[in-house]
Amino acid sequence: MSRGIRAIAILVGVLGAAAAIVLGVFQIRSIDVRGNERYSAEQIRDDLIYDFKTRNTLYFSWKYRSEQPAADAPYLKSVQAVMLSPASVRIIVKEGQLVGRVQYENSNVYYDPDGVVQEITDTIYAGIPLVTGVEIEPPQLYQRMVTKNGSLLRTMLNITQLLIKSELIPDSVTFDASQNMVLRLGPVTVLLGQDEYLEEKIANLVSIYPQVEGEEGTLNMEGFTGRNEAITFKADSADQTPETESQEGETGSEQDQNQSQQDSLAGEGAEGQATAEDGSAEAEAPDDTAQEEEPQNTSTPFMVFDSSGTLRYDAHVSDGQVVDSYGNPIDGCYVNENGNVVDAYWNEIDPATGQLAQ
Repeated sequence: MSRGIRAIAILVGVLGAAAAIVLGVFQIRSIDVRGNERYSAEQIRDDLIYDFKTRNTLYFSWKYRSEQPAADAPYLKSVQAVMLSPASVRIIVKEGQLVGRVQYENSNVYYDPDGVVQEITDTIYAGIPLVTGVEIEPPQLYQRMVTKNGSLLRTMLNITQLLIKSELIPDSVTFDASQNMVLRLGPVTVLLGQDEYLEEKIANLVSIYPQVEGEEGTLNMEGFTGRNEAITFKADSADQTPETESQEGETGSEQDQNQSQQDSLAGEGAEGQATAEDGSAEAEAPDDTAQEEEPQNTSTPFMVFDSSGTLRYDAHVSDGQVVDSYGNPIDGCYVNENGNVVDAYWNEIDPATGQLAQ
């Protein structure tokens, strides 16, 4: 055997031994899956590691060396692998985000921010808004959802993503025939109207909802554009209990007390005017001037509900009264003995911060 042939034979033998070592030693026997919530580690492992190449530790860790989608596991947004030893790897996964669900033939169809169907299941996941009043075509996994009204999908994606982001998850989001949106938050019904100024509506709803949470009634935001339009809350009077009626009586009594105070102040003003007619008008003139001046605000503006159920954005305390930006008293609101403002729905507000004190 010539020297050249012998060298080739040695080289082939060395390469064969190296290949045997690589194939025999660098085999995935242990896998650590992290980042999964809805999908089991076993399902992810079986979908990603399924043939001769993917079972090799070196190849697998090279293939997923950086975050990237996995064609064999389309329910994962990204996969990244790290080799821990010749026989073990760690997989860090990110599952596709679910932003909403619709029901189709008694199954829950979950979709992602792009409207792609991620799951069709009987399972109900907490924290995912349910959308009703929408008809969809037969859904296909990992395909974009198709609605019978083509323009409705964009609105569905907008509202559900905003709700997820704001962490305000309603019992349902319902669309009517004119694509008006209605949210159900327990006993509170929220009328959102059309897909206009939707971000402003949801941002304000997040601020307003704590003041009406648990109340039974309708919050109307249909005409809201973020320009200080009135937002009204109408209680369902038909379902009010006797306790609620007694509370209303107490509120009326408090309003009567406020009215008596106003009448008293009006009487004092009349006495001053009469004194002026008796010859001391010069002394009373500065007081008259002071009355004509706009009352000075003693707190930053905050939100209250007045006696008509209208949400007022410009409330503040001036001279012990709850007034608007023009200094006009707001009906149904008063300052209690703790210095906090109580509005017509018995919300107690700290006038210094504008936050609920109770």
